[in-house]
Amino acid sequence: MDAVHGISVALLRPLAELLGRLDVDSAGFLAALGVEEAMPPNTYIAAATVDDQLAAIAARRADPAFALTLARTSLVRPLGLFGHMVWLSGTVRDAVTRAAKFYAMVTRRTTLTLDESAGELATLRMQPVTRGVTRGRILTEFPFASLALRAREATGGAFALRAVRFTHAGEPTPAYAEVFGAPVTFAARHDELELATSQLDLRLASADPITSAALEAKVAQLTAGGSGHSAFVARVRSAIATHLEAELTPTAIARALGISARTLRRHLEQEGVSLRATLDEVRRERADELLAAGTPIKEIAFALGFSEPSAFSRAYKRWTGVAPRKGS
Repeated sequence: MDAVHGISVALLRPLAELLGRLDVDSAGFLAALGVEEAMPPNTYIAAATVDDQLAAIAARRADPAFALTLARTSLVRPLGLFGHMVWLSGTVRDAVTRAAKFYAMVTRRTTLTLDESAGELATLRMQPVTRGVTRGRILTEFPFASLALRAREATGGAFALRAVRFTHAGEPTPAYAEVFGAPVTFAARHDELELATSQLDLRLASADPITSAALEAKVAQLTAGGSGHSAFVARVRSAIATHLEAELTPTAIARALGISARTLRRHLEQEGVSLRATLDEVRRERADELLAAGTPIKEIAFALGFSEPSAFSRAYKRWTGVAPRKGS
C-alpha cells in the first residue's frame, strides 16, 4: 500500500468526508481504494487508483469541472490536519511556504515550489516527483482552486492571481474564471499559479500561530515517514485503532493480537513502551483527525471509547494542553 507515487490516507479520509457533503458514498470511496480504519495516516494509496475513482464520480455527476466543485465545497473547513496547518498560518506566504515544505504528507506524486526570483512576480508550481508520471486532472486542479478560493476568503477578497496554467487539456469555461479570477491556460508547460509577490504578504483572517505550530510538528512527523515504532508496537497500535469504541483493557488488546496479556506486557517492557501511553497516542491522533474533519465532540468521545464528552475533553486537554475544538 505504501505506493511510490501515492496519495496519503491523511488526505483521503478528509477528502472522503468532503465527498460525503456532495452526497457521494464516502465509505464506498474509501473501501474502493482499500483504505481501512486501522491504517495510519501516512499510508499511501496508488495515485492512479485515486484518480480513477474521482474521475468515475465526476462522470456519474456529469460534472466536467468537478475539481472546482470540490474546492467550493471545501470552503466550509480546510481539508484535514494539513489544510488546518496551512490556513492557520499568519500570511499567504507562510501558508504557501508550509504547504510546499510538507506537501509530501498528502502526496508523493508531486511537489510544490514557490519561486520569487522574478521580483514583482511569484510562481507557485506543482511538478511531478518523477518525470513522465501521469497526473489526474481533478487532483491537479483541486489544490490550486482551493488555494485561490480560501486565500481570497481569508483576506477579505484582497487576494488575486495573475495567471493560472495547467499542463492537461481543457477549456477555460466561465467556472474557471469565477474560481480563479484570472486567465486560465491549458496544455501549458507547467502546472502553476502566477501572482504579484506583494500578495504573499497579505494577512490571513484565519491565523492562529500557536495551533498552526502545534499542527506543523505533527505534520512534520508524518511527512518524515512515521514515528519509528517497531513492528510489534505497530501491531499493538493497529489493534487499538481497530477497537477504539470498545473497552480497551490489556486483556482485550492482547486477545485482538492473539497473545496473552502477560506476553503483551513482556514485549512492551522489552520495547520500553507503555501500553497506556500508546493507547493515549492512538486516541489523540484519531481525535485530531476527527476534529479536523469537523466531527462533533460528542461523536468523537464515543468513537474513542469515552463514556461521555466531558471525559474526552479532560483527556484531550491532558494530552495536548488545550481543550478540543472542531476544525482545530
